[in-house]
Amino acid sequence: MAQSAWQDHWTACDYSKNEVKTKHRQLIVLDLNGTLIKRGAKNSDRSRTGYARPHLSNFLQFILNNFAVMVWSSAQPFSVNNMLQVLMNEQQKRFVRVWDRRFCDIDGYYFGKAQTTKDLLKITSGYSLADSPHRNVYDTYRGYLGVASEMKDHWTLENIVLVDDSETKAVRQKENHVHVSSFEDLRHDDELLKLQFYLTKYVDSKDKYPNLVDYLKEHPWPEFRDCVSSEPPSASEQ
Repeated sequence: MAQSAWQDHWTACDYSKNEVKTKHRQLIVLDLNGTLIKRGAKNSDRSRTGYARPHLSNFLQFILNNFAVMVWSSAQPFSVNNMLQVLMNEQQKRFVRVWDRRFCDIDGYYFGKAQTTKDLLKITSGYSLADSPHRNVYDTYRGYLGVASEMKDHWTLENIVLVDDSETKAVRQKENHVHVSSFEDLRHDDELLKLQFYLTKYVDSKDKYPNLVDYLKEHPWPEFRDCVSSEPPSASEQ
């Protein structure tokens, strides 16, 4: 049954235009809660307080300058919209796509605590909200379908990386997954700083790795994270 409590606000940004204009072939797919953001408990009005992970702004600036970037969260669309508007308002206007729970594969009830997975082949196949079995859970939905259809052949699986704190959500394409630690400690967290350094190494050696996933295979993220210091990248790495 369709829900009518939420009014769609995606028209604030035209992500499809960003996707059509991008020159980048490498796509970074970002999870939100637990990866970039920590959401607090619900308030009386059902809103939530959100906390940005340390170094988030600099990390976003770096990847937006060097990759195409999209968000894919298993949260409800109104929660995704709120997190984007509150915690990364200007930078999120440069994303090429924003996908929410309706684009996930869901093992169970859509509005329950069901297991969700993110199949990256949906990105390369031109999958849109019109293809989702959950497309009608909000009867107020208008406009943004989650894809610029003419870009279907632009993206290849070998050049897509999912940054997510959940291994189960990335189970379909494990070799494309950069498994970051869950964001819990608001004071002591340098995960995004290390990830920026890791991706900087790729940008500096891009001629050697025509496919981004080849870089991940040759330089496993867990090994890199555990041995690298959290010193900030040099000016040339911005």
